[in-house]
Amino acid sequence: MRSRCVPTLAPADSAPTAEGFALAGSRPLGCLLIHGFTATPDEMRPLGEALAARGFPVRAVRLAGHGTEVADLAGTRWTDWFASVAEGADRLHRDVPALAVAGMSLGALLALHLAAARPTEVAALVLCGTPLRLSGAGLRWLPLLARIPWIARRWATIPKPGGPDIADPAVRAASRSYRAMPLSAVLELLRFQAVVRGEIGRVTQPALLLHGRHDHSVPLANLELARRSLGSRLIESHVLERSWHVVTLDYDRDEVARLAADFLGRVEARLPGGRAAR
Repeated sequence: MRSRCVPTLAPADSAPTAEGFALAGSRPLGCLLIHGFTATPDEMRPLGEALAARGFPVRAVRLAGHGTEVADLAGTRWTDWFASVAEGADRLHRDVPALAVAGMSLGALLALHLAAARPTEVAALVLCGTPLRLSGAGLRWLPLLARIPWIARRWATIPKPGGPDIADPAVRAASRSYRAMPLSAVLELLRFQAVVRGEIGRVTQPALLLHGRHDHSVPLANLELARRSLGSRLIESHVLERSWHVVTLDYDRDEVARLAADFLGRVEARLPGGRAAR
């Protein structure tokens, strides 16, 4: 089947914006794609194109404050990010009877929150590099340190000089993700982690867990933590041996796409009126 990309274009007089996209498909299970923190929908495009090639309708959202400039992210809260996801889910659900959600990093947390908040609407999850807990004493103390005025001013924007956590140098260089993180947005991410940790046990949908072996951003231990914490009966997990954090773009991106499409095909076959994977 041939897929059709339907991007939403930014106004001609605005700064270039990395918008979401939609790809048509004929299967009853649609897939909502959610990118990660400071990233853009581009992060999910290889996965989206592979799923559409297998017949799954796809919609990738752009989270509030992302895909424009860092200052926009500084003014958002996690509830704004989730509002972007909820809107995308509503739009996709109008076209398909069943919905799967695939998220990368922050996108995985948002997928979990959607599954907990709307359990009857979400049929399956594909969770990549899920950051349930981050390591480092600095992060643990960050909410307290951020209350000190001179620290909050000095580190209002935290640089990411190495770019995104991707092993493939060409892909890393081409990424349109922000090269800095607003302190306020990092604090929101930490707050949202706590929310998701408190509700993940109520998430019972089938879940595919994927994580890069050499992830420098989210410790690999999060893979087992997610597996233990989920309330799902059906959980599959895989470690991508050649990848760093952003597995949807890294050296194992084709394997990520294959694993996701095969998993969603099996889930779809179990749905009422579903059919076997192609």
